[in-house]
Amino acid sequence: FIAARQADRVGLIVFGDKAYIQLPFTRDLATASQLVDLMAVAMAGPQTALGDAIGLAIHAFESSTLEERILILLTDGNDTASRMTPINAAAIAARNELEIYTIGIGDPQATGEDRVDFGLLAEIAERTGGEFFNAEDESALAAVYQRIDEATAAEVKTESWRPRYSLVAWPAGAALLLGVMALTFLLFNRQRHSA
Repeated sequence: FIAARQADRVGLIVFGDKAYIQLPFTRDLATASQLVDLMAVAMAGPQTALGDAIGLAIHAFESSTLEERILILLTDGNDTASRMTPINAAAIAARNELEIYTIGIGDPQATGEDRVDFGLLAEIAERTGGEFFNAEDESALAAVYQRIDEATAAEVKTESWRPRYSLVAWPAGAALLLGVMALTFLLFNRQRHSA
């Protein structure tokens, strides 16, 4: 998914007991992909600070010059450690024009801290103008990323510059100058050897 976002800057936030910026916004998609590959469940602690992760994303976007603000949130949706509730964070995100696409993973039959809260994820997405997806396995996750990619396709702006005057004379002049220098060098060496 990240490799296909050539026109975008991406950042990564991991969250567990707390939320952490793993990678600030960058165009280095290779590094971003490598860091995603290294991510593991509970790498930031066994809890889920979902609301705090949204809050950290809001702060990261506010500190940037990015115009398009999209957060893709991959989680079970069960907030167990946030200081700010995910719904309050979503309300602030909506005011800051941050669209949140939520992807729910996990077993809907689980209970306790392992339970998933797809309802919460759907509400976060709805409040922010995003969309909720349920990814039951890797192929479903790939399909979700494809849909998000289509929904958030970046418009690439290109600028070109065309000189008012032809620049063809510059290379020709440089070639002529090099030719004169080479001829002078050859003549000078020939005179030196014949003397």
